[in-house]
Amino acid sequence: MSTEKFKAWVCTALEMEEKGKVFYEKAVSSCEQGLGKEVFTMLRDDELKHIERIREIEKALDKDEDLVQVCRIDEEQDDLKKVFRDMAAKSQKETPCTYAVKALQTGIDFELALIRFYEEALRGAEEDLEREFLKRMVSEEKGHYVLLSDLNYYYEDPEGWAMEKSGYELDGA
Repeated sequence: MSTEKFKAWVCTALEMEEKGKVFYEKAVSSCEQGLGKEVFTMLRDDELKHIERIREIEKALDKDEDLVQVCRIDEEQDDLKKVFRDMAAKSQKETPCTYAVKALQTGIDFELALIRFYEEALRGAEEDLEREFLKRMVSEEKGHYVLLSDLNYYYEDPEGWAMEKSGYELDGA
């Protein structure tokens, strides 16, 4: 990807991540408590991290600096499935706030759009550093998608969710 193309990509990425942050902030403020609020808070915080990373890349590009340091992503990443299971176990069977239910599909659609955006950029990446960064972004956005899908399933069918996640099997007897 040429430097100019990469700069354009950075601008679009910042815009999309900023929209995600604003969306999740609204979701957090619209839910007074519970699992939805916790999940949306976690996602908002992740979008803030993404914005910080991308802004660092933008600064490095503007100064013609080496991108090795700013594109490096720490390997530490939460297992979002485990985090969600732990949160859901604490919350027991809760009634979701109305906004959380409405926001879930929008959030799922948004995360899918981010996945497509980063995958498209990945196809155009020419350097290993870009590819590694974009692969990680795709992975993180897929984690967000799974988290929101899991929350949606939890709200739609808490008993089914609990059975599936705890490993129960029906033997048909």
